[in-house]
Amino acid sequence: MSPSRINQTQALPVLDALYQREMPQPDSSLFQAASYHFKNPGKSFRAQLALSSGIALGLNEQDILHWAAACELLHNASLIHDDISDASTHRRGQESIHEHFGSDMALCLGDWMIAKAFELAARNSRHGGVLAALLAQAMQETCTGQISDITQRQCAELEEWQRIAKGKTAPLLIAPIKGATLAAGLNNNLNSLERLVGLCGLAYQGRNDIDDIIPSSHRSSDLDGRKPNLVISLFAQQGVGRDDFSLWYQSEDNNQLTHWQRRIASSDVILQANQSVEYWLVQAGQLVNTLPIQLQPVAHGLVASVKQKTIIKRQGQIA
Repeated sequence: MSPSRINQTQALPVLDALYQREMPQPDSSLFQAASYHFKNPGKSFRAQLALSSGIALGLNEQDILHWAAACELLHNASLIHDDISDASTHRRGQESIHEHFGSDMALCLGDWMIAKAFELAARNSRHGGVLAALLAQAMQETCTGQISDITQRQCAELEEWQRIAKGKTAPLLIAPIKGATLAAGLNNNLNSLERLVGLCGLAYQGRNDIDDIIPSSHRSSDLDGRKPNLVISLFAQQGVGRDDFSLWYQSEDNNQLTHWQRRIASSDVILQANQSVEYWLVQAGQLVNTLPIQLQPVAHGLVASVKQKTIIKRQGQIA
């Protein structure tokens, strides 16, 4: 295993070039949809986790790039499919794939990305099987978490909300780091890493849930769709008027949605939700030093990145 000669700043443009080379055949209509999607690839957060982990562990340059692309493609596939089930019309500042090209194209492009992700993972000559199996496990867990989110119609208890939130977010966050670790031959117990990433997933999802309720000038998609939401669960447990809220929540009447969203947004549970997010991030930070020393900078960067996202969103709320 020859050490990497690239740094993370250099790797992102190289990764973009890899995506262009691996596109569907130009004579396929999938090519147009894939090109449209990658016009705005987002922040490539999972790819960056794979890159920083692979570089820190001294993996081969090509293996790092293939693994980073595999993790990012799998995440992108999940977003395309999620937009279908959520009927989301936009993604990353442009129309979603299913809105722009239709649901058939979105399904096929998502499936193509999943297949390409497995192919790229399998290109690792020594650990291809292990990495492909890791991606398969991560996707299965993500699908389980997503369907729990979609089918949950009763107001989730806090413990159930945590299970669903972790299931939706953690598997595709831990896979980039864990895969690089396995490829480097570090087969140590990674329970601390899984706990740390799970806590970061809770913090990130909790922040998104707060943003869904505040400001109350926009319509909450979680209240509308009766989806698991940290703030809603807290309000149903201890908010003023929770009995009346529970009756409304169990009905199919959305005429009072704005009323209840404003009630929740102005209640004490918003502060409690923010405190929970901060507590999970503190817990995650305390686990950094329990990891193999090579992974500590990566884990610290993950916690810092999630913390920065929650701070920016909270400041935007206040402004």
